[in-house]
Amino acid sequence: MQSTIFLHTEIPVFKLWTPASTGSLTYSVADRSGTNVVEGQVNVQSDQTIISLQQLSPEYYVLKITDHTTADDAPVRTIPFTVITSTVLPVDSRFGVSAHFSGKNPLNGTRELIAMGTSMVRDDALWADVETSPGEYDFTPVDRYMSAFQRSGVNPLLIIDYNNPLYDGGVTPYDESGFAAYANYARALVRHYPQLKAVEIYNEYNKGRFSTGPGAHDPANYARMVTAAYQAIKSVRPDVTVVVGATFGIDLDWLKDLFTAGALAYADAISVHPYSVISVDTPELRNLAQHLQALQDLIKEHNNGQTKPIWITELGWSDAFNITNEFEQAHYLVRSIVLSLSAGVDTYFWYDFINDGTNNFDLEQNFGLIRLPDADGYYTPKPSYTAFAVLTRLLKDRSFLGREVAEFNVYHMCFSSNLHVLWSTPFNQKIELASDGPLTSISMTGKTEILQPAGGKVTLRLTPEPIYILTETEQFTMRPLEQERPA
Repeated sequence: MQSTIFLHTEIPVFKLWTPASTGSLTYSVADRSGTNVVEGQVNVQSDQTIISLQQLSPEYYVLKITDHTTADDAPVRTIPFTVITSTVLPVDSRFGVSAHFSGKNPLNGTRELIAMGTSMVRDDALWADVETSPGEYDFTPVDRYMSAFQRSGVNPLLIIDYNNPLYDGGVTPYDESGFAAYANYARALVRHYPQLKAVEIYNEYNKGRFSTGPGAHDPANYARMVTAAYQAIKSVRPDVTVVVGATFGIDLDWLKDLFTAGALAYADAISVHPYSVISVDTPELRNLAQHLQALQDLIKEHNNGQTKPIWITELGWSDAFNITNEFEQAHYLVRSIVLSLSAGVDTYFWYDFINDGTNNFDLEQNFGLIRLPDADGYYTPKPSYTAFAVLTRLLKDRSFLGREVAEFNVYHMCFSSNLHVLWSTPFNQKIELASDGPLTSISMTGKTEILQPAGGKVTLRLTPEPIYILTETEQFTMRPLEQERPA
């Protein structure tokens, strides 16, 4: 996998296809503000030309190349790239990403997973691909990507999905023979892969196309499948975390019925996918934190007052149609993760790693942190990739402390070791921070700035784009100055 993702200790180098083989290329590199930070020219002497830059500070950049090798008007190419700080291992176990290495994701893309600071990758372990004769398991299709994960040290969360044409007529298991066959596959899977630390029972059973047949969408049917699979898994691998739920949305009514059916006794963690049918609404309009807290309360109600870990094993925003643009996608990534942590979520998986296609008008093809290859063969990062990498580094080893009281549209989220995450939505807001010493401001894409107080105060303009503030003490005071509303 050839990407334009660089560590700050590396020199960004680009290999470009130049079929004319003579002439020159001029280039410039712009940062997020649009300011050119590098300019240059390189002569073209073959069908491949190399542009080598200088070391750059962490930030999201765009390389603009003007091609002077043809007689036509000089065509312009743009290549987004990012520079991120070196990963400090071990990475934070709270942050993962959903991926499709079982499909089309390149097996050598694990470097980019590690660089962004993810600890786990969620992928499919398709039952029908492995058991093609009753009771016989050939894990070759899954070995292909599990070997890549093992080599790179990435921990997999495998979804035990979906149906098998050998049982129950190829629909979702709904009788004792189907449940037993599914459980036998689950047992064989965890036995075959000692590296597995967690598995998830099915995917979005509560709604949509994934569950079919007489038991489709039925929480009682799912509970029976969970019970059989959990007991089979624990009989050979009691150390494996069994994640249950994987609901589309935080479907409290369905989950209540699932818990009433006894599934909590056979779940080490409860997972949800907090999407909405609107798809483009913000994490705040979706009431993400409030619904997660309601789920915490529901678990306690059905579990003798005790909670269980909550995992978000899928959540993302597609930038198809540009209704949610790429920078808004990055905003929502940071805000949804911070809001989820504020509600006590243990583990969060962004959906997904790489775009699933090149059709910009297809919702499902545009959830990725990384685009599919461009004309020069580069997998280029979106701003959301950079935002994920910055977040995992800053939140590593930091726990959520609480939300400071602020104006109704201001979010001031406090973490340990003097880290604050701030944004304002839907309106921009100017605030004053009382501080006797300098503050460190870090942008969503990693640009660092030292803010010097004037008269004991620092003025900030908050927007929907989150910023990180590092202070010398755990607390600082804040007051609003003015609110900017649309005309």
